[in-house]
Amino acid sequence: RKALLDEKSALKRAEKQGEIIGEKRGEKRGIMKVALSMIQKGIDNETIAELTELTQGEIEQLRRQ
Repeated sequence: RKALLDEKSALKRAEKQGEIIGEKRGEKRGIMKVALSMIQKGIDNETIAELTELTQGEIEQLRRQ
């Protein structure tokens, strides 16, 4: 019985961790989409980085797309 409870608890933790990872990925996609719009409007990398908290490398990668 204890082993079953431990397994259930581990599954719940894994499920919660998966949800958190999924949420973070979704947030990152949204930020990247906003940054891409900013690039298309001619906003400089420094401003984009300041407003989105993306790295210069991430912004450069978006510019190359």
